[in-house]
Amino acid sequence: MPPKANDTLPGDRLLVLYQILTLQGRRHYLADLAVRLGRSPQAINRMVSVIEGHVGKDAYIEKGMEGRRRYFRFRTRSEEKALGFSFEELRFLATCRDLAAPHLPEDVVGRIDRTLTSLAVQLGEGSPQKLGMPIGFRSKGYIDYTPHMATVTILREAIGRRQVCKVSYRRSGVSASRVYRYAPGKILAMSGTLYVQGHQLDEGSLLPGRPTTFSLHRIDGVIPTGEYFAFDAADGGTKPFGLAWHEPRRVTVRFGATAADYVRDRVWSDDQETKDLPDGSLEITMTTTSEKELGAWVMSFGGIAEIIGWPLLSSNR
Repeated sequence: MPPKANDTLPGDRLLVLYQILTLQGRRHYLADLAVRLGRSPQAINRMVSVIEGHVGKDAYIEKGMEGRRRYFRFRTRSEEKALGFSFEELRFLATCRDLAAPHLPEDVVGRIDRTLTSLAVQLGEGSPQKLGMPIGFRSKGYIDYTPHMATVTILREAIGRRQVCKVSYRRSGVSASRVYRYAPGKILAMSGTLYVQGHQLDEGSLLPGRPTTFSLHRIDGVIPTGEYFAFDAADGGTKPFGLAWHEPRRVTVRFGATAADYVRDRVWSDDQETKDLPDGSLEITMTTTSEKELGAWVMSFGGIAEIIGWPLLSSNR
């Protein structure tokens, strides 16, 4: 019979620990190793340090925490170069998949699932069921973006190349489309809807024009041109309230005491200024690029919020 872990010599225990770490290729928890080798957690830590000093420059021992459990895992540089990330990062990718899933066609979500599962197997982390979809969404209505995935692909490539596009766009309530010369900067998701932000360009110009946001599902067609722009067409600098539908404007909104904490605890605009009033109510002054969104937001508070100042209110709302 082989000797029990408690009966083995110190060198034997070190060899057993080395075999566990290098041959199994997964996370090994400190408490489990202490029980398996019959040593204290402090002794296991010392043994790992000894092994760590002899693994060479082409490998290392990953140390981390999962909740309150400390773990060790043997990693090689070649594995790191091949995969480029850890299982923890894979979990973050799975979370991103969950968040994006409502906006993607089922076959695309399926391909992403299979890719994540394959990566989980390559990382040797056991059951890929860990990467299930624990985040769900319920919506009273949604936009099916399946017919628009080609548009998304073309826009993403144009954004990366800073390429001018001809965008055929049908505005709400209008049957005919209009063609715009457009510099796309960023695709955004908000309230279950995808948008593309960028700039309209004057004919023959490659300079920033009017900031313009399009609802992606209302785009009838995108044709990249042979022209390229040199500026950042995404919304840069400070972040105002709402999408970029018009030039920035300052506004002051007053909230009743029952909503004051909710509003005060959140960032609505990078340059917002708040003022506490004696009766417990709150005033917030901030920049918006969407009067319609701001008006709908104020109305959603059901009478305990009101716009009290709009110094640069436009005449063509």
